[in-house]
Amino acid sequence: MLPLKTLLLLSVFSPVSVFAQTADQNSDADQFDELEEIVVTGTRASQLRAIERKRSGASIRDVVSSDLVGKLPDFNAAEAIQRLPGLSVEIDQGEGRYPVVRGIDSNLNNVTIDGNSVAAPEADGRRVSLDVIPSDLISAIEVVKAITPDMEGNAVGGGINVVTHSAFDRKDDFLFASAQAGYNEKSGNVPYGGSLVYGTRFGQDENFGIVVAASYFTRQFETNLIEGINWSDVDDSGVFAPDSIRIFRYDIERIRWGVNVNLDYRPTDETKFYVKTFFNEFTDNEARDQLDFNIQRGDATINSPTSVSFSGGRAKREYRQNNQTQQLLNISPGFETNLGAVTWGASYVFAHAEEITPLRNDWEFRSPSNIASTIDLSNLFFQLDADPLLNDPNNFGFRRFLTRTEFINEDIHSFRSDLSYETDVNDVNVTFTGGFKYTNRQKTRDRSRSRFNDTNGFTLGDNNLSLPDPGGLFDGRFDLGPIVNFDAAEAFFAANPGEFELDVESTVGNEFDIDYGVKEEVLAGYLMASADIGALNVLGGLRVERTESNYTAFSIRDADGDGDLELEDITPTAGDQEYTNWMPSIHLKYAVQEDITIRAAWTNTIGRPNYESVVPIFEEEDSEASAGNPNLLPFESMGLDLSIEYYFQDTGIFSVGVFYKDIKNPIFNRKTTDVIFNGLLLDELNQPENADSGELFGIEVNLQLQFESLPAPFDGFGASANATFVDSSVDVIGRENDDLSFIRQSDYLYNAALFYAKGPFEARVAVTFRDDYLEAIGSDTDGDSYFDARAQWDFKMSYNVSDRFTVFGQMQNFTDSSRREYQGISSRLLADEAYSWTAMFGINANF
Repeated sequence: MLPLKTLLLLSVFSPVSVFAQTADQNSDADQFDELEEIVVTGTRASQLRAIERKRSGASIRDVVSSDLVGKLPDFNAAEAIQRLPGLSVEIDQGEGRYPVVRGIDSNLNNVTIDGNSVAAPEADGRRVSLDVIPSDLISAIEVVKAITPDMEGNAVGGGINVVTHSAFDRKDDFLFASAQAGYNEKSGNVPYGGSLVYGTRFGQDENFGIVVAASYFTRQFETNLIEGINWSDVDDSGVFAPDSIRIFRYDIERIRWGVNVNLDYRPTDETKFYVKTFFNEFTDNEARDQLDFNIQRGDATINSPTSVSFSGGRAKREYRQNNQTQQLLNISPGFETNLGAVTWGASYVFAHAEEITPLRNDWEFRSPSNIASTIDLSNLFFQLDADPLLNDPNNFGFRRFLTRTEFINEDIHSFRSDLSYETDVNDVNVTFTGGFKYTNRQKTRDRSRSRFNDTNGFTLGDNNLSLPDPGGLFDGRFDLGPIVNFDAAEAFFAANPGEFELDVESTVGNEFDIDYGVKEEVLAGYLMASADIGALNVLGGLRVERTESNYTAFSIRDADGDGDLELEDITPTAGDQEYTNWMPSIHLKYAVQEDITIRAAWTNTIGRPNYESVVPIFEEEDSEASAGNPNLLPFESMGLDLSIEYYFQDTGIFSVGVFYKDIKNPIFNRKTTDVIFNGLLLDELNQPENADSGELFGIEVNLQLQFESLPAPFDGFGASANATFVDSSVDVIGRENDDLSFIRQSDYLYNAALFYAKGPFEARVAVTFRDDYLEAIGSDTDGDSYFDARAQWDFKMSYNVSDRFTVFGQMQNFTDSSRREYQGISSRLLADEAYSWTAMFGINANF
């Protein structure tokens, strides 16, 4: 027999619905009455819930529960799941943004909220940026690494399901509130926020339920970024140096808020109706100062293997104000009813996402090619000794003023219905399940950009248009020099319209060059069966998805060759795609004994191409062109998984898993020369294409322990650690002899945490690590670009003042880890972005 507390929590936190994608956590009141007899709190209870949901699932998955999310300083949903085995996140300006499963490109994940499709607010991919979703609105997050036939097949990486709260999660009414404020070391600003979750059941039989959750968080912070662009062999000397150096200073105001309202009606124990709503808004108001110095514009002198001088260089000083808001909205009504041996459910989903850029203004001033410099390459952070003209604002003439607005919109209408039938076949309990899903997805991108040139000529040193060097970049290692006074520049533009003229040709081209429209319809159906044969559970089935897509965009080229781009040179383009994918799978789960489980899975999934790759955009200038490719095939992946799990009685687990994926049709950007495209002879064409195939093999190890057997006070300690090791390869046209890994595929990553929970006190320190990975493929190994390995340390401690109130303090990235990129080899720095640390203090209330 399993321990009593394990059985009770298993009954509470196992999904009731036969549809694995729904991830419902509901249970009846009697089960909650029993649960109240067992008091397991804090980190131990959080870990136990996650372990039992993993243990009870039919597929290979990992779960993080809402209270475990709160054990570390995770600002959003992406950061919350990076602690799971095989999980990492891509970061943006110091915050986790895109979840990465087993190192596979985040565009190849399927993200859902309460099992429902989510629209993507961004233009350049299918990935959903989970930094939009506050961690306070989450009940649980499930990561399914081997999907079942009832889940969407567009999941080469895996399926990520964000579960929101339900009034039936608990027997009694509940109210959770939190407030916090802190300090960001680099900016000196105070982030603050709060959240509220209220749930109640009402009606004569308490068969109605409502949950209202709200969250608000704002932070103003600063990041510094330095880039070494396009490293090359200087005069074939064997000394590599960057062609340009860029220095950025970002000042960002970030506001994240959300509201979640879930309604439930359960007239009987067998029937439930629900409406789930979820709205989140994420706003970035970003101010960016930039120095862009093209150092290699004169003659080069090799001073030493680590020092090069250039007789001339040209620099630009720029300022950008970029205000951007992303919104996610999901509304999903549905029902589920149990008719004896038959269970039937259906739901409709409206999902909306948008990204609005109401203001993006760029001011640019440029120098002549008269700035000599010497670059010292002896350290990773190269040092530059430049002519004083680099910091003279009068040496920078006005070049252009750009105004831009952009609107990206995606709407999804989806309907699904599922039917299951449970019966005995030769004394074996078998459940047959089938269903269908129709999804209509429409996405548009509309950008407008105007360029203004000057009429009389003026410099950064005129009209109070410059401000002095703000200083302090990278702890004083780099100087930015004079910066653009944005407010003065905007006022000068408004007061002196005669000083500027509209660049008609550039403006006309920029009005259409990246605009597109997508309509995608997917009709899916599946059949599967699940059987319990003694200690063996077998789940197998087939999913079929039919995809039909229509695309619109624009072709831009100077057709008459007169050097002027006119509206007649811009023509609409269109393309379409149709394909059908058959995706069989089988899952085996065998309980060797009560504490040992073996799992195996064979799955097939797809990855539809990103929008910007597949839409028929075409732009040509001087016989060089870039184009989309409506004929791209989707990724097709066959996966094999095998794992063994050992469960400790003191709520711990040790597991080892191996996985293999054979991926056909991976997509990469290819540059070809002297090519004919659509009847045009081009000197150069850049276009995404399908490669042949690639494969990856990996091992996952996971250990979670709570040291209850140690003598007091050491029995409060516990630890968790997981590591993933991956070997991948891909064949790319033109690079057949090179050993290339998949894009964004790390060789290994790990997470580790040490915690202490004793009485009212808890503390936890954790580290997440991701190895370096290939970001972009060049023409040879010297041109390949990589994200460098990165480790981040976080800390949190809390104290229960009473049964209802807890105070806490936390630090994120307390070792000041930066994001780093390199070209070819790690000593050729492409980028380093510094964030520093953020500390937060607050109080949680539980009623």
